[in-house]
Amino acid sequence: MLRIVVCANSAQAKNYFKKSLSREEYYSEGQELVGYWQGYGAERLGLSGRVDQQSFNELADNLKPGTDETLTARMKENRRVGYDFNFNCPKSVSVLYEQERDERIVEAFKCSVTQTMREVEADMHTRVRTQGRDEDRKTGNMVWAEFHHFTARPVNGVPDPHLHAHCFAFNATWDDAEQRWKAGQFGQLKREGAYYEAVFHARFAKRLADLGYGIERTEKGWEIAGVPQSVIEKFIHRAKEVEALALERGITTAKGRDSLAAYSRERKNDGITKEELREVWNNRLTPEERTAMARLTPNGRKVELPDGALRLDQITPKKAMDYAVAHCYERASVVTENELLREALRHGVGAVEVEQVRRQLMRDDFIKQENGGQCWLTTRHILAEERKLLAFTREGKGVCEPLNSRGYQIQDEKLLRPEGREQREAVQHVLSSRDRVIAVRGGAGTGKTTMLKEAVAGIEAGGHKVFAFAPSAEASRGVLREAGFENATTVAAFLHSAKMQEGVRNGVLLVDEAGLLSSPQLKQVVELAQRQNCRVLLSGDTAQHGAVERGDALRLLEKHAGLQAAELRHIRRQLHPTYRAAIADLRQGDVENGFAKLNALGAIKETSADSRYQQLAADYVQSVKDNKTALVVSPTHAEGERVTTEIRKELKALQKLGADERLVPQLKNLRWTEAQRADASRYQPGLVIQFHQNVPGFRRGEKISVTAKDQNHLLVQRADGTGDLLRLGEGCRASAFNVYSTGVLPVTPGEWIRITQNGYSRDGHRLNNGELRRVKGFDKQGDLILDNGWVVAKDYGNLAHGYCVTSHGSQGKSVQRLLVAESEESLPAASREQFYVSASRGVEKIQIYTDNKEALMDAVSRSRQRPSATDLVKRTWPEDLKEKNRRKSQRREADTRKKARAKQVKLANKKKFGPVKKIAPVQRQKIVPPEIKPKNYYGMSL
Repeated sequence: MLRIVVCANSAQAKNYFKKSLSREEYYSEGQELVGYWQGYGAERLGLSGRVDQQSFNELADNLKPGTDETLTARMKENRRVGYDFNFNCPKSVSVLYEQERDERIVEAFKCSVTQTMREVEADMHTRVRTQGRDEDRKTGNMVWAEFHHFTARPVNGVPDPHLHAHCFAFNATWDDAEQRWKAGQFGQLKREGAYYEAVFHARFAKRLADLGYGIERTEKGWEIAGVPQSVIEKFIHRAKEVEALALERGITTAKGRDSLAAYSRERKNDGITKEELREVWNNRLTPEERTAMARLTPNGRKVELPDGALRLDQITPKKAMDYAVAHCYERASVVTENELLREALRHGVGAVEVEQVRRQLMRDDFIKQENGGQCWLTTRHILAEERKLLAFTREGKGVCEPLNSRGYQIQDEKLLRPEGREQREAVQHVLSSRDRVIAVRGGAGTGKTTMLKEAVAGIEAGGHKVFAFAPSAEASRGVLREAGFENATTVAAFLHSAKMQEGVRNGVLLVDEAGLLSSPQLKQVVELAQRQNCRVLLSGDTAQHGAVERGDALRLLEKHAGLQAAELRHIRRQLHPTYRAAIADLRQGDVENGFAKLNALGAIKETSADSRYQQLAADYVQSVKDNKTALVVSPTHAEGERVTTEIRKELKALQKLGADERLVPQLKNLRWTEAQRADASRYQPGLVIQFHQNVPGFRRGEKISVTAKDQNHLLVQRADGTGDLLRLGEGCRASAFNVYSTGVLPVTPGEWIRITQNGYSRDGHRLNNGELRRVKGFDKQGDLILDNGWVVAKDYGNLAHGYCVTSHGSQGKSVQRLLVAESEESLPAASREQFYVSASRGVEKIQIYTDNKEALMDAVSRSRQRPSATDLVKRTWPEDLKEKNRRKSQRREADTRKKARAKQVKLANKKKFGPVKKIAPVQRQKIVPPEIKPKNYYGMSL
């Protein structure tokens, strides 16, 4: 693991050096641990050899060591002093080193750390703000102090073995162009932390493998093959302590855990020697464990891998990159060079050299472009896929007859009203279009479904058959069927059914929520449309969430194929005019004004963590008391679970939930890519595989549990207890199943639950992924009885509580009262699209709960729009909204400074000339009769 932690001020840095960096948790033979200066920047300052307290302190104070001269220009009191790059070994390495004392392990570790930091140094930049410029320039030099430690923080006075390094990099770099020291740009280095971590581990594991140690990949990294798991469990006391504290306090983020670890750590013990520690550690092991560990030291020979260990010597640099391509491009059309390298190095850890993998980026299949200081890549295959879509749309313009040329009369009376003008025009656009691909764009709550029903009636009156689809089960079999599209189904079901495909000949393929369509899916749809002579009608909104799979197909066609869509702008869902205006702003991308309107309504509450979820739960329960439909939306499942816990607690106190609580099995989708599902090393005993397609030996819907792994095979157990072998890639396609972790879900009568996987109830009714149902009770077998009478098997597994959903899960839903939980720890998952979808679900009222309004505003100003392969080759990148908002922030700061200067002038004039006497203005009051005074939904007169 690699953690990069900022040091905020000089005093903190000095204290960190004195109490942590310059000494171990014990004194080894009475000597303090020695650190060494590293980096080209250190050489320029004349720093080399051992790190001394005085030079470290002078750099912390932004002084050139040995002088009173300022190093960088800015001397702010709380300037960022530096960043601690903390490199950590796998636990098996640390334990094995302390048991067998093979000094080659430490040497391999030190070399890997220094080599990786040299690569970090090569990527160092500084800001350039001279002569009106606003850019970054590469400097390629840093100053860091490197320390190597051998133990973790103590627990109950005794530390565990933990080989790790601290590289404290000072916030200074030499700009050769300007011939001066300046602050470094560490933001990009932090963002690329996962890449540097992969580089470090690839180098370290390969060095150990070359020494003869066996390397075994795990789900989260790698370990020394053959170290018993029981041994590892005996030396992770500190990790367990922090994990328990995080669980107790509801902390889930890495930043939060780091803060908790710093806050909760014990003082170091100076009175214990290394030999005494090794004796304590050795006494924890059984004789069998000691024997197993002793066999792992190579001593000039190749260590035999234990049974079941995966052989990594079969992974070549080419295979590692093939894996990275399959994994990265499943969900993105364009990725950075470092993203590909990161995944390839993780897959080939212990088997491949970094430079060998980097040479794989020279493949002819890659197309590269520079943007924003990074190298971005796509593939010729993905570009060809997009060109197929663009060609079908362009070549289909004006080549068809109108879908209804008989002068169709609108049937729905609501569309005949003045406010239905947009919808009527959209219907006319669809019926009169001569294009093979027709589009309707409609924001949340603009009456798109009502308009589509009328358009379909007009199409069928013109003699054409319409077949309705949507990307998700809830949108198709739920929303569309409820709206009258009786045979609506998912796009995936359509693409897998030859019979269904044959039946659409000469028809119109209507795809609702088309903004969720991926490029591979739409490509298959248009290929079918070509074969079956069909027209395609796409209805969606590119301002909302895009596809999980790669490619935002609707945006691609609008941007590069000139697809002209009829647009519905008038919002009908929100009743309060200011709320409605805020949603209109958010849809147009004007997050600043939309956010301000919601804030003016009092809809954004900034409260501390202690009271936030309790307040949210109380508001939810009040909605239940008022017989109002309510839903909580949050960017992450982790925050959603904490919200759910508080809501259930409140509902139980009010006896809205029954006393008969049962624990039912729960399956949580790990959402692995197909490449990950085909990688046997990721599987651990206890994981569950569920098939959604038939494969040789296993039927659709069947669940099996993983018991062990052997090379590329998994040993599994069926529901009846019999064992079997699952051969990954040998007739068992990874696309045919999903992988789940297991847990339990407490359920009581009155409980709202959410279906998390398509399936069927015990009595044969279809259950759609994303739909919400209420539990009425349990039958004699313990199965769940829903309030509509359906019975769901207690071992169905694909269930969750239905009080809080993610914004993805909320898309298409509408409730009277909306509550949004968006604390600072969820902000990495926040975006402009997420905030718009979340905020637009409410009809009467919205309440947003956060602990930092400013941070929330900044986070939701970022767009998650992904560049397409066509964007890359045409250099038409999506607008950098973060940069746009940075400029807005600069303007606000300038306005603030201007007001401050005006205030200073006013005070100076007041002091010079005395106070100015104010003349009271004439008060004029407009009288509004109380019986017609309008009120908003917050109980205040307007």
